[in-house]
Amino acid sequence: MIKILGKNFLAALLSVIAISFVTSQAQARTYIVNGLASAVPFIGYGMNNLGKKIPGSKVFSYITSIEGNKIIKPNILKDIEARYKRNPNEPINLIGISYGANMVSDIANRLAKKGIPVNYLGIIEGTSLKSIKSNVRRAQNFICTGAECSKRRVGLAGGNAVTQLNQYTYDDGHIDLGNNRGVHSKILSGIR
Repeated sequence: MIKILGKNFLAALLSVIAISFVTSQAQARTYIVNGLASAVPFIGYGMNNLGKKIPGSKVFSYITSIEGNKIIKPNILKDIEARYKRNPNEPINLIGISYGANMVSDIANRLAKKGIPVNYLGIIEGTSLKSIKSNVRRAQNFICTGAECSKRRVGLAGGNAVTQLNQYTYDDGHIDLGNNRGVHSKILSGIR
């Protein structure tokens, strides 16, 4: 009887492990890229707070554009490419604010050239944005109305009739928009 229970227990345990593995593989990987000087707590707090709401997310904070372009962007691309090789069905989400929005729009374009799909692209107050290619399933562009806001809207690349793009305007400031409850709510809804 103990041997039978042992086999049943082992089979059940292996089933739970397999289900757990499949479930974790299907969970999206979310990359959140803060803006310039975001390593300073009173600047990067909004994206850090958003990261706490998204299981499996990774928030990137830094001080200068050199760190962003020479370290963060290449590391994100390398990680996404490796994940895609392991599991091409794992959804990839990219979210960025300010200079980080510029970086995630560029990352999405580079992924398009490699044939890697992006489940969700969240652009918050970007300043120099790339047009969105058809590898992006859904994109949301958040802008604010304050004097310090860039107010830049992102557009779809020519021929892209696939991406669902929504644009939202908030009466908020550039840094504060990253911690806006409405923005967080739309992002959380968008990545699902």
